[in-house]
Amino acid sequence: MNERRIFERVIDLCQVQSSSNALNKSLARLAGAAGFDHYAYFRAHPNDNFVATDYPLEWQRLYFARSYVTLDPVVTTAKRGTQVFRWSVDDVRPRVCRELRRFYTEAADFGLKTGLSVSVSAGFGRFAILTFTSSSLSSARGCIAGEISGLGITAAAFLHSRMRNMEHLESNCTPALNARELACLKWSSEGKTMLEIADILDITYTCVRRNLKRAMDKLGVCKLSQATAAATRRLLI
Repeated sequence: MNERRIFERVIDLCQVQSSSNALNKSLARLAGAAGFDHYAYFRAHPNDNFVATDYPLEWQRLYFARSYVTLDPVVTTAKRGTQVFRWSVDDVRPRVCRELRRFYTEAADFGLKTGLSVSVSAGFGRFAILTFTSSSLSSARGCIAGEISGLGITAAAFLHSRMRNMEHLESNCTPALNARELACLKWSSEGKTMLEIADILDITYTCVRRNLKRAMDKLGVCKLSQATAAATRRLLI
């Protein structure tokens, strides 16, 4: 499937799927049909990162735990403005610093070796990225111009708008967090560590970690700061 058809399908899916879960599943199927292994939609902001993806969960956790968003060349490229581009980890891995080389190596270990990405402005200092990744190496790289670029930017803008609308609508559907999960989240939002929360609530560190993990799963996020932000937006804490 060529780039034109991929971007046309993204636009189609944004108009027919009625929930973020259905849209995510459809984008994952589109990635496979187009010869990719994974897809990701990422909205970036220093205080409000949001991701919808079928990347391996272990990689998602590693990515945010090690703050790879500050290193990720796809994110760095996206910061420069709206564009459509292909990339490959092996094109630049030998020429970068040790820290960035580790990022490339770990990404490749999870099968994220090459990709097709589109970056668009998301307003108020934010930007959004649509990416399809593959474990197969490809020599194709660099920016894509012309009509295909315009179509890709339109598709990414469609997706961003649809994701934002779904996020707003679904935020009114309160997930069933129990009192202990909410208490742990609230104290975390106040800057308390897990050990401090355990002491405040008179429970074990393991219990705090387990409750925060359950809260993150229910809120559909993979980072604690995202969980507290999501819970705050939904007026849960």
